Amino acid sequence: MLIILLIVELFAGFVIGGTYLYLRFRAPITPITPVANVTIHKPINYNPQRPTKKQDNQSNKTTNLSSPPSQILYETANTKEVLGWIPYWDQQAAFSSFKKNVDVFDFTSIFWYVLRSNGTIKKYPYAVEDPSIIKFAHSKNVKVLALIANLPAEDEGGNWDSERVDKVIKTSTARQKHIADLVALTKRLGFDGINIDYEALRADQKSNFSLFIKELATALHKNNKLLAVALHPKLEENNPQYSNGSEAQDWKELGKYADQLHLMTYEEHWETSEPGPIASVPWVSLILNYARSVIPGNKLFVGVPMYGYDWNSSGIANGLTYQDVLTLIKKYKPKISWDSNSQSNHFTYKAGSITHTVWYEDNASFKAKLDLFKRLGTTNLAFWRLGHEDTHIWTTVRNSK
Repeated sequence: MLIILLIVELFAGFVIGGTYLYLRFRAPITPITPVANVTIHKPINYNPQRPTKKQDNQSNKTTNLSSPPSQILYETANTKEVLGWIPYWDQQAAFSSFKKNVDVFDFTSIFWYVLRSNGTIKKYPYAVEDPSIIKFAHSKNVKVLALIANLPAEDEGGNWDSERVDKVIKTSTARQKHIADLVALTKRLGFDGINIDYEALRADQKSNFSLFIKELATALHKNNKLLAVALHPKLEENNPQYSNGSEAQDWKELGKYADQLHLMTYEEHWETSEPGPIASVPWVSLILNYARSVIPGNKLFVGVPMYGYDWNSSGIANGLTYQDVLTLIKKYKPKISWDSNSQSNHFTYKAGSITHTVWYEDNASFKAKLDLFKRLGTTNLAFWRLGHEDTHIWTTVRNSK
């Protein structure tokens, strides 16, 4: 089965909620030519009412495509496991989508919890812990992960915070206390595991973060629980120019201990960048070719965005759900254009004197990426996020299994 990750990702409308991303569109995939430059950037902000992700542009980097070692085990295949993220800020719509399409999911990850500045774990102020979601998932043989993020609520500043992660991973005593809290959380509501989403960490935190994941995995496995870790996209290890959080994540080391690694292959363009695709096929291809060289095939879950952005000449882009996109199309009746290179749709429209440019993800763009995933053997999928997505995606997933 495919693992569809329901994540309340970075984050509004359909922006990334406190952690992640969104949508795509159309057509069969064409042969991929290597992209000369790939932009890697980082999330830095978030609005708790309508979670969003702001990112800083980072340096471009060229990389060679590589073949994975044979022991990594990537084979051309149909979709295997699927995970979908359920965000607290759109929980009703997300749970409704999950219930209607539960047959395609193997896992769901629920975005309820934040790592506080004092090192404790609390639910977000507006999050509603609903045991019925967990009960329903279990009745359908879907495993449920509890997502914990280092993205503070608005009352604590609202920006990804590496300092609070330091407090819980820097010493053995601190790690053991944090690990005990995480294990206790899984038992309190009957979660099947933990989804660590600690983003925008510093390079000097790499060793302690790897050690934390190793020790957490040991503790969770002793209690028959799973461990998933969110990964920033990158093209290589130890690049001093990266500053998006990926430099703190040793993919090969994390892959030894975590059960799932959720690769956030989206946000190629973001709220404060120039307009462009959320996750073009060539861009995703480069990232996956590196991932395949260091991450075991059964542990890699490819992040699939189901959202879009509306850029305008007056400021920061707005995040859009697919339903938001349809509303704009109905209102402004723009000409929709298919970009053959990125394999995604986009359009422009005018509201008053302001020109808007919209790029989005939908079933057409997902189909294009799915062809790539099958070819590369990267067929465990994690969807960011459930709620107001293009529902035709789930039919495509069913047909791919």
